[in-house]
Amino acid sequence: MTLSSGEKVDTSDAKSTSEASDLKHLKEVIDDADQHKGVLTTDMYVCPKCEETEVFAELKQTRASDEPETRILTCKNCGHGWREY
Repeated sequence: MTLSSGEKVDTSDAKSTSEASDLKHLKEVIDDADQHKGVLTTDMYVCPKCEETEVFAELKQTRASDEPETRILTCKNCGHGWREY
């Protein structure tokens, strides 16, 4: 490998000092996936699984910017998730 200064550096026997524990922050992001996100709504949406009317709603731009946002819905009662486009 050649540095911008022109000096050549041998990296053939270089080893990483990273440990799996250094990647803990990545695991923490995955672990919060089971938490409800969005705003709790009442009587705006009905869960297709248990017919509960308390539903967490979140808007996300999942397609092109000229298309409408996607509603990501999660039932407060049973945790069932679905989308409305």
